[in-house]
Amino acid sequence: MSERGLGGAQVEGRRAVVELLRARRREVHEIWCLRQMVDSDIADLASSLGVRVREVSEGTFKSRAASLQPQGVLAMTEPLHSLPLEDLVGDNALLLVLDRVQDPQNLGAILRSAAAAGVDGVVLPERRGALVTPAVTKVASGAIEYLRFVVVPGIPAALASLQRLSVWTVGLAAEAEAELAKCNLLTESWALVVGAEGDGLSRLTRQRCDLLTKIPMAPSVASLNVSAATAVALFTIAGARHEG
Repeated sequence: MSERGLGGAQVEGRRAVVELLRARRREVHEIWCLRQMVDSDIADLASSLGVRVREVSEGTFKSRAASLQPQGVLAMTEPLHSLPLEDLVGDNALLLVLDRVQDPQNLGAILRSAAAAGVDGVVLPERRGALVTPAVTKVASGAIEYLRFVVVPGIPAALASLQRLSVWTVGLAAEAEAELAKCNLLTESWALVVGAEGDGLSRLTRQRCDLLTKIPMAPSVASLNVSAATAVALFTIAGARHEG
């Protein structure tokens, strides 16, 4: 487990706080709302759970908020917990492994896509990558409440562990020869491995993947943003599995 912890103890944004309360997976300590901006849905949900909603001034709220446009609401809650890697692996598991994704906006968007695509778990590195900050919770809009996470010391070692657990590890790389949609997407357990903004997968991560694949694109477009590429790839896999 990372010395920094996985994060998630401060959740910002209306949708993220609503889903935090609805999921009932974590203890919520307190909710702050700007005065005269208390959301009735949040107030009702909080009341049903015995969670205090505190109305605060703009100055007090801004002193605590850490994301862009938190929509006048934030919650202090039990942090997310990292699970053992083997807990993510089951029949027909679909995992997402993130190798050094550093931008909180990208990570939040990726996690929202992962939840929507039915990903069974997300693997994050404890260093050289973003964890679940308030900015991530805002962009993810509640998706973190429906995902399971593992924080690992190193991605290459985690891939080796997944392979021992009979998980096929497939990296996304623009220069790969194989096209993702033409792979056997119905293989029992998959781990899609996505690299950092800019330079993609690290050398060791590339070497540890069972296969490298790409998303075919028109010649006029060199590449996709990492969050867009991840969304396309996840829904390509999920769609094939649904049809299969």
